[in-house]
Amino acid sequence: MGDTAVTHETPMQVRLALPSEPLRGYISAYSMFEVDSDAPIVDYSVPEWGAIRLILGGRFDLDDKPGQTTIIEKSFIQGPTSGTFKFALHRCQILGVGLYPAGFARFWDIDLGKIANGWTLLGDTLPDLGSALCPENLAGQTADHLFALIDGHFMALLANTKPSHRTSQTVQLHKLLNDPDISRIEDLADAMRLSVSSLASLCRKRFGFPPKLLLRRQRFLRMLEELHARPYSEWPDFVDPQYADQSHMIRDFKFFMGLSPSQYLALPRPVQQMSGEQRALALGKALQGLE
Repeated sequence: MGDTAVTHETPMQVRLALPSEPLRGYISAYSMFEVDSDAPIVDYSVPEWGAIRLILGGRFDLDDKPGQTTIIEKSFIQGPTSGTFKFALHRCQILGVGLYPAGFARFWDIDLGKIANGWTLLGDTLPDLGSALCPENLAGQTADHLFALIDGHFMALLANTKPSHRTSQTVQLHKLLNDPDISRIEDLADAMRLSVSSLASLCRKRFGFPPKLLLRRQRFLRMLEELHARPYSEWPDFVDPQYADQSHMIRDFKFFMGLSPSQYLALPRPVQQMSGEQRALALGKALQGLE
């Protein structure tokens, strides 16, 4: 298990560690966010798969509904997302476990359609895990020790669960969704050897969304990844080949982010930038939703 750290001249530190090799098809990375300031660190999320966020101290403010801010002070599960939300990190220490859809399928058989674009308290949904990873058991430890402790917990979960058809099916579909040559639902269904209706059910349960939205989401994320890498390029340099033209790309950008590309790039994005740098170094992709 290796880790990287990125520190800028801000009151926030971000560290990332990769899980042990046997877990890498289920967990993308572990992360530690520490904010040492009374002024909140504000940012906007991008579409991603899902995560467990263990709040070891402080709070996480989430604008999860129009005009409404939810203050979260307990550990929670964040479902897969298909859009953006505004969030703020107050003086806090938050340990994250990034989960691929196959991780949810292998460890707990969670129906992601029920928590897509939402969240649920860890203790309410997975009480055993909530008890094992409660802040009282984790407080006062170094980031390295916490990463090792969490990794050991998930290695034990892996040993106590068996590979299943649902897990292998989720892994296969995940690979296909990340294939830039697949743009039609029918091609996805054929590759999975499923009817379109069966594919739709599988996508909703294991990935949180219908297949059309998932394909559109992955296309957008491929474009956003290129935009992050080359923010001052002309649009033909970063736009995905599946977009018909610039206006098509901008419509998608506004659909997923609620902003035009230029408005998005003008925003301060401290959490995205710091975590994205580490992800790119460790995993080759700045965006978790593309892994």
